[in-house]
Amino acid sequence: MEKHYNRGYLEDTGNFLKQLKEATYTPFTHIQDGIVIDLGCGTGMDVIQISALLRNSVKVVGIDHDDNMLEKGRAAVSEDPNIEFICAEAFPIPFENDTVSGLRAERLVQHLKEPQRVMNDIHRVLQPNAPLVIVETDWPGLIFYNEHRDIEQKLVHYLTHAKINNGEASRKIVAYMEESGFKNIQIDIFPFVLRTLKEANMYLWIDKIIHEAADQNYISNEEHQLFMNALESADAKKCFTCSINMLVVSALK
Repeated sequence: MEKHYNRGYLEDTGNFLKQLKEATYTPFTHIQDGIVIDLGCGTGMDVIQISALLRNSVKVVGIDHDDNMLEKGRAAVSEDPNIEFICAEAFPIPFENDTVSGLRAERLVQHLKEPQRVMNDIHRVLQPNAPLVIVETDWPGLIFYNEHRDIEQKLVHYLTHAKINNGEASRKIVAYMEESGFKNIQIDIFPFVLRTLKEANMYLWIDKIIHEAADQNYISNEEHQLFMNALESADAKKCFTCSINMLVVSALK
């Protein structure tokens, strides 16, 4: 089964989510020195943007398990001494206790098989009162505005229980943080509405999701065709609508 992202996907969604991304950088702008980590940084676009906002005395480190993803970031920054990319898993984070000034993770927790262990490790490496920002897609809340609610529910079930390791991560983030000992937890919601099937396919991979759900017998071939026909018909009539929320959850150690 193809993983639910690749380099092009992350770049496309990064452009789409520009306003949200900028909001997630704000908790780090007061940091005067030390290290800020973007955990699960993908191609490193956020690492570069965060570094541009911070003082030269702050080093921004991008960590990702896929070295192919990191190649783009390394190529973009060349020899910038304030930016570093490390190829490593999300656990264990390769830093000592209480040494990190801030940490950000976007659309990472949904892919983790042991999210609480990773959250505990984030808490370990952060300094006291250091900010943490987690961004997650609310896959359980994915909505298509057509009459086939039963098929939609099956597709959401496929997403949250088969396609993505931790598809209900958005609903569990606060609990993970609380168990790890974080304080001052706050949630902001960024709703996104897609008005064309092309956008839905580009940003959410809807066509791939529906096809895979049929292959995995979460929906029948007949349901697959029925749902795609409904989406294509709505798109042709210029009344296609799909919505999903993004959550930004911030806290302090």
